[in-house]
Amino acid sequence: METEIQELEQQRWDAMIASDCEALGELLHPNLRYTHSNAAVDSKESYLTAIEKGVFDYQAVDNSEVEIQMIGDVALVNGTAQITVAARGTEFQLHSRYTCVWISTDTGWKFLAWQNTPIAH
Repeated sequence: METEIQELEQQRWDAMIASDCEALGELLHPNLRYTHSNAAVDSKESYLTAIEKGVFDYQAVDNSEVEIQMIGDVALVNGTAQITVAARGTEFQLHSRYTCVWISTDTGWKFLAWQNTPIAH
């Protein structure tokens, strides 16, 4: 199961970097809560719209310290990420610790929640 979640996480990152909203939309749960490092919160619809319009333009992601815990129909993923992103036209590096949640549904695993916190330098 952990290997499947690792593969789904890679698919998600790849879709984000490619701005592939169709592929990303297939991975996201309808009730997605995506909490950004500035505490802004997106739903599935608002997050996909932001990527589609170029509000968030992900350039690269480097993950480390990734741990996956399987708890019934839920996968809890914790790790650190170095994310290069252009947000509203300004490119920056975000080094953060994150938690995300995947849930098993009738249509497969879906990405339900994201929360990240910047790591101070």
